[in-house]
Amino acid sequence: MQRKRRLGTLAVHAGEDETLAVPSVTTPVYQTTTYRFDSAKDAEAYLDAPEGKWLYSRLENPTVIAAERKIAALEGADAAALFASGMAAIDAALVGLLRAGDAVLLADTLYGQTTRLCRTILARFGVEIVTVPIGRLAEAAREAPANARVLFFETPTNPTMRVVDVEAVAAACRKRGIVSIVDATFATPVNLRPVEVGADLVVHSATKFLNGHCDHLAGVVAGRKDLVAAVLETRRCTGANLDPAAAYDLIRGLKTLELRVLRQNETALRVAEALERHPNVSRVHYPFLPSHPDHALARRTMQGGGGVLSVVAKGGFEAICRAHDRMRIVARASSLGGVESLASIPVISSHRNASPEELRTQGIERGLMRVSVGLEDAEDLVEDLSQALDAA
Repeated sequence: MQRKRRLGTLAVHAGEDETLAVPSVTTPVYQTTTYRFDSAKDAEAYLDAPEGKWLYSRLENPTVIAAERKIAALEGADAAALFASGMAAIDAALVGLLRAGDAVLLADTLYGQTTRLCRTILARFGVEIVTVPIGRLAEAAREAPANARVLFFETPTNPTMRVVDVEAVAAACRKRGIVSIVDATFATPVNLRPVEVGADLVVHSATKFLNGHCDHLAGVVAGRKDLVAAVLETRRCTGANLDPAAAYDLIRGLKTLELRVLRQNETALRVAEALERHPNVSRVHYPFLPSHPDHALARRTMQGGGGVLSVVAKGGFEAICRAHDRMRIVARASSLGGVESLASIPVISSHRNASPEELRTQGIERGLMRVSVGLEDAEDLVEDLSQALDAA
């Protein structure tokens, strides 16, 4: 007979001796750091063939893997790897693929932290940083030095919504043996699937539209299986993996991604058209507006213009600050992609460390405010932003 267990042992083990096969509709949160082995032979088998087995949640977790497979399916990719933030994903993608002596081609219009990562961190370890114009990425790939290994760019860009012909750039990279990496955070898989048109990898700050509720940090890399494997190896070593509870909420957010983004596409276009007519506005950056320099390309390559636009006040920085401070519905906050509309001024937020020359190159004026359109009624957003811009 098995000896009766004492209170302390019961507190640790009672009710959990066996995995309960519950037919849950939703993916469970596997909130565990480690996993049981039945025998030493079973443990040894993990080392020989870890895929499909479980050892430690820094290495793999069922909830996280479920979210990764969902994103890979949405992107039309072989595989995906999740991270604790968008920047962790970008870091792992670059570190996993670059070596000392390699060159990385960076579009001159990028999220400021991506550029900073390359210039202040990767450059320390012997990676050459080559900046190329956003409008000449395919040409830059064709003319790249022999040591070029990666070309990294965004589409649409932050915050001027420039759009890149991903298919053309990816084809040019492929001919030169350069890995193309696309940050498609603003596009989402609803509006653009870079891997399906030839890009090697796509990255997202899943904090934004993929999760969609401004409550978790997350990042993802998706694409070719061999490249994602190299990125995963970096994650296994650095430990920048996503927590399973956050992965559960990400799965939940992804289930409404298409509904949310289609609504945001529609509302953002209506807001952009209205603001373009405002007397205190000099310019609105939105790719589905005919006035946008990449309008024809955006209409040809994207399903929608996305949920982000930027508005430039005629009175410059002081004027846009007055408008920014007068908003009643749109929240003053630095992120994007949530169900709540958010607005920020890049020169004092995302691009505050950019030099005047970098701002000019990217077309970022001091009087520019970025607006992330949420799920509020379009008329209410137009009224709120219009009354705020009246103060500009």
